[in-house]
Amino acid sequence: MKNKNIPFRIGHVLIQVTNLETAIRQYQDMGFQIVPGGVPGKIHNALIYLNDGSFLELFSTNHGRVVNPLLKFMVKIIGLWNPSYSSRLARYLPGQEGLRDYALDSVPGTQYQENIDRLLKNGLKLSKLRPKSRTEHHGIKLKWTLCCPDSIHLPFLMSEYHPSPIIEEQDTSHANGAASIHEITISTSEWSKTYEEYTLLLGIKPSVTLGKNGRSCLFPIQRASIHLAENKKDGIDYIILTRNHQGENREQSAATTPFILFTESQIV
Repeated sequence: MKNKNIPFRIGHVLIQVTNLETAIRQYQDMGFQIVPGGVPGKIHNALIYLNDGSFLELFSTNHGRVVNPLLKFMVKIIGLWNPSYSSRLARYLPGQEGLRDYALDSVPGTQYQENIDRLLKNGLKLSKLRPKSRTEHHGIKLKWTLCCPDSIHLPFLMSEYHPSPIIEEQDTSHANGAASIHEITISTSEWSKTYEEYTLLLGIKPSVTLGKNGRSCLFPIQRASIHLAENKKDGIDYIILTRNHQGENREQSAATTPFILFTESQIV
C-alpha cells in the first residue's frame, strides 16, 4: 500500500424510501428537521443536515408501474458496457427501503482529485469521474463530481458542491438533538475481500477482532468510524448518530445517548 491515511470523512448517507412524502412525515415525527432536496414540484429527495457538515438523504425511485420497469431496463443496458456502475445503480431500484449507500468526502474538499490519484496508486479500481448537478430548494444549481469504486461494497466519493449549498441555522436544529454521524456499520459476507478493499480506500490496516458472530474491525476517519463486520448479508447495517443536549457536552452525549438508525429506518 503506497499511500497511507488518506483523509476522508462521511459526507452523507442515502436512505431509500418507497413514498417520499410519507417518509418525510415519519422522520419529522422522529424529531428531524427536513429540508427539501429541490424546488417545489421537482422534489425527489429530502435532506437532514447535521452539525458536523454531514447529512442524511431520503430518496425514492418509485415512479409507478410504467416507469419502474423502464428504470430496471436502463440499468441492465448500462451494465453492457459498465457492469460495476450498473450493479451499484441496481441497488437503488424501486421496491427496496432502508440504508442504501453512503459517500465519503475528501478532507479538505479541495483534495478530492489528489485523493483519487492516491487511491489509483494504491491499486483501487475506480470509475471515471462523473459530473452531476441538481437545483436545490433556494433555486440555486449545485454542481459536483462523483467517483465510484468498482466494488459495490465500498462507498462512492464526492467532490465539493459548487457553489456551496445554503444551510440555515434552523436546518441543523433537530428536536431530537441529532448532531453528527458517530459510526456506520457495514456488513459483509466476503470478509477478506472487503477488508482489503477498505484498506486500499482509507490507507489504514486496523487490527481485526474475532467475536462470536465473526470478524470485525474499526476504520477511524475524521470525527467518525467505519465499523466493518462479518455477516451473512451485505450492506449498511446501521448508523449511530450523536445528539446534543442542553447542559451536556458532545462527548458525554455521544457516549450515553446515541441514536441508532437501522436498515429498517427506525430510531431507537
